[in-house]
Amino acid sequence: MDELLRDFLVETTEHIEGAENQLVQFERDPSDASLIASIFRLVHTIKGTSSFLGLNRLQDVAHGAETLISELRDGAPPTEHTVTLILAAIDRIKGLIEEIEEHGGEPEGDDSDLVSMLADHAANALKETEASAQVETTEVSSAQTGAEEDEAVMSATEVASTPLAEAKTDESTNKANPASNGNSKKSEGAHSQETIRVTVDTIERIMQLVSELVLTRNQLLELTRNREEDTVKAPLQRLSTVTSDLQDAVMRARMQPVGRLYSSLPRLIRELSSELGKKINLVTEGADTELDRQLIDVIRDPMTHLIRNCADHGIERPDERAAAGKPEMGTIRVSASHEAGQITIDIVDDGRGLNIDKIKSKILSSGIATEAGLAAMTQQEIYQQIFEPGFSTASNITNVSGRGVGMDVVKSNIESIGGSVSLSSAPGAGSRFSLRIPLTLAIAPALIVEVGDQRFALPQHAVVEAVGIGGQSPHKIERLQNSLVLKLREQVIPVVALRSVLGMTDNDNDRDTLVVIMRVGSQTIGVIVDDVADVQEIVVKPLSATIAHLSIFTGHTILGDGSVVLIIDPAGVAVALGIEKSAERKSESVREVAARSESSRYVLFRAGGGAPKILPLSLVGRIESVEADRIEEANGQYVVQHQGRLMPIVPASPAVDVYARPVSPALIISIGSRTMGLLVDEIIDIFEGKLDIQMDNPGSDIIGTTVVKNHAVELVDIAYHLRGAFPEPDLKSQTNGTRLLVVSRDTYATDVLCPTLAAAGFSVNVRADSHGAKALLQESGGEFDTVLIDLEEPGLNLKAIQEACQAIGRGNIPIIGLDGEASGHRMSFPAQVLAGRIAKFDRNALLSMLSGIVAERQQASMALAS
Repeated sequence: MDELLRDFLVETTEHIEGAENQLVQFERDPSDASLIASIFRLVHTIKGTSSFLGLNRLQDVAHGAETLISELRDGAPPTEHTVTLILAAIDRIKGLIEEIEEHGGEPEGDDSDLVSMLADHAANALKETEASAQVETTEVSSAQTGAEEDEAVMSATEVASTPLAEAKTDESTNKANPASNGNSKKSEGAHSQETIRVTVDTIERIMQLVSELVLTRNQLLELTRNREEDTVKAPLQRLSTVTSDLQDAVMRARMQPVGRLYSSLPRLIRELSSELGKKINLVTEGADTELDRQLIDVIRDPMTHLIRNCADHGIERPDERAAAGKPEMGTIRVSASHEAGQITIDIVDDGRGLNIDKIKSKILSSGIATEAGLAAMTQQEIYQQIFEPGFSTASNITNVSGRGVGMDVVKSNIESIGGSVSLSSAPGAGSRFSLRIPLTLAIAPALIVEVGDQRFALPQHAVVEAVGIGGQSPHKIERLQNSLVLKLREQVIPVVALRSVLGMTDNDNDRDTLVVIMRVGSQTIGVIVDDVADVQEIVVKPLSATIAHLSIFTGHTILGDGSVVLIIDPAGVAVALGIEKSAERKSESVREVAARSESSRYVLFRAGGGAPKILPLSLVGRIESVEADRIEEANGQYVVQHQGRLMPIVPASPAVDVYARPVSPALIISIGSRTMGLLVDEIIDIFEGKLDIQMDNPGSDIIGTTVVKNHAVELVDIAYHLRGAFPEPDLKSQTNGTRLLVVSRDTYATDVLCPTLAAAGFSVNVRADSHGAKALLQESGGEFDTVLIDLEEPGLNLKAIQEACQAIGRGNIPIIGLDGEASGHRMSFPAQVLAGRIAKFDRNALLSMLSGIVAERQQASMALAS
């Protein structure tokens, strides 16, 4: 192919997509004359150059488009039909360019139909403009017309020496400064950066050679690691430095801005809006974020499909949005950001959100799961079913969607490059698809860690630090419910042993271990390993098909000693910890956490001014970091999207400013099926102790005060905050304010059991011993519905309590024994002294037993009434 023709094709291809975007922008903002002027100059140059090169079909189409564009430039309104015709001409130009690139010349064909439509519409546009304007027009002199023709010839003959991009020089600048026109290009050329065109294959070949060089460098470093000869070390160090610099340079050559992905989106949104009858606004952010060119090509189609999905399934029609109190124009926001060696692309719409009922119905009708299996699924697991092959909830098959082909391809394509796709949705608020992809697939620094006799690679971009544990280290692994946590500089970090994730045997040696702290998205996690053996730059190679389904691995590499190691995927570790995909945790019995002595474990934190505050650790399901920009307001409450649903966020004190910090810690509290986040200012410590609680006034957000490390602290009443987070009728829908009498002097009863029962809707009174319980029963006249007694309480007189109940005519009051050793076992009553006997720390089982007693009481009342 002729060099002149090749340059023309390359530069035209680079700039033609930009013309599409500018045209769509001009349609929305006709007042911006610079947009249509830029498009006109580009098409005008294509026409002149194709004429010079003898590309007649390309010249005719470009001429027809130029004529119509000139009418827009002269004031004709950019109607939908006008813009569609020009876009059709641009498509024809692109198709011809592709054919010429492939075959070296124009294909046979006839474009007269399109050229005729362009000419007819241009003539009509001119008549409409003249009729509506009714103003004096200026005739173009023959001399000026001749000058324009000369300009076309000049642009064609100068194409060999003048890049096509220079044809886009701003005309307004030239007109404003006619005297400087002669020197402007010369000056620009003197200072512009010189460039050459290099084929992609050449870049890829250089990258392969650099990868081999990195492997060779690593092998040499491994061979000389334990040698004492200084004569080799200095040149080898220099070789290592040069290799790293060469690698960085080649990597930069492969990088391209994510804005390349955005170039076709404005037109896509325009066509979807027209086809679906919706008003959609596109917002793009992070166009300058750079990504490996190879990855840009891979994720283009998945991203386009997700946007089409948002437009079709997410954004409502204007009348529906108006009825829902939303603006008629919906918004699809596409943003790209770089975070710790990964690129995150978020595609967010403000539409209706996912219809979980439709998804459930489709799951059942497709046989993906039975009703029992569906009932066991979490909301997030149900949402993930849309990525299954053939899955679609669309009632009609359209050109946009409905065939169930696409979402599974999106997932497989993203995962094939070591990325992941996640989904969150809120009914009526919209959906968010998050694509997380590696910055490059070629070379990356990694920590080589040891677990037993195995070695693995951890991507360094995700690693924050490594912390020693065990032995004399001040850092210790603690257990929070059934999870391991590490307290590190005011942070409580969830951790997991890599050997347990991989199913390896437990560590039976006495060697101190390490926790590698990693950042995955907005979460910080820790991975327990035996040792960090080395830090190397590794050549990332894909997994074989045999183990590609294992989400914990993202690839493999060859080390300097020739051994093959697997690369751990930090996102897979997060899934193993339950951060990404787990359902909301229910509070579980934690006998290891709450010792059977009177000692309990607490979280010490600050919330607003005044004294520090504490909360029983067993009430806390997780400690998470919450970004301020994620917090929204709905129905007078603060909420965040948490694991696929809206979770209330409650300040632990009225003095806590929700938006004061970019990120604040939150204690995730789960009682039954209800979960909320208690927002605090700072986590101070986790400690264990026996506390003497001085009870405060009931009804406040503080149960009482105590002393911790010689400082006064306040015990937070979690039931108070739960009543604020959830409607009172909902909490008491089953318990109906049933009154309970708890007999125990154990601090567990006051700081854990009572708040739990109160949050479930029970009215709770506490007495420390049998004598106090008997007195209260007599004073109240038997208003209590159930009595809970601590069977481990010294001096307990169970018979006295039973006699007190009989004395007031309430001998049938159920009495439940709380025992540190008992398994939940419901006894028949009233034949036995105890209605039931249950483990003290098994709160869920206790709530279940109490619900059963309440139900029996209600049934008995209904039977008497009838």
